[in-house]
Amino acid sequence: MPADVRTAYSRTVLGSLIDTGNTSAAPLLHTLRTFLACDGSWARTAEALHLHVNTVHYRIQRIEHFTGRDLSRLADRLDLWAALLCRS
Repeated sequence: MPADVRTAYSRTVLGSLIDTGNTSAAPLLHTLRTFLACDGSWARTAEALHLHVNTVHYRIQRIEHFTGRDLSRLADRLDLWAALLCRS
């Protein structure tokens, strides 16, 4: 897939999460990547990130706010995972 298409897709799906002016973007992206890698498990994500599970809940809410996606929906999870892969 051409780089410009990957960049456009990633920008469209991740929105302001990849905005360089957003100081909370890096931890949120790391949390998102970990959450998806842990198959949406709050407890495993918290353990992997060495965070309290409430912190993971808060970060996921922020991610959903910035992206307009609902991480309880499989289709939205797949979109976000593909967008993260496009950034790699």
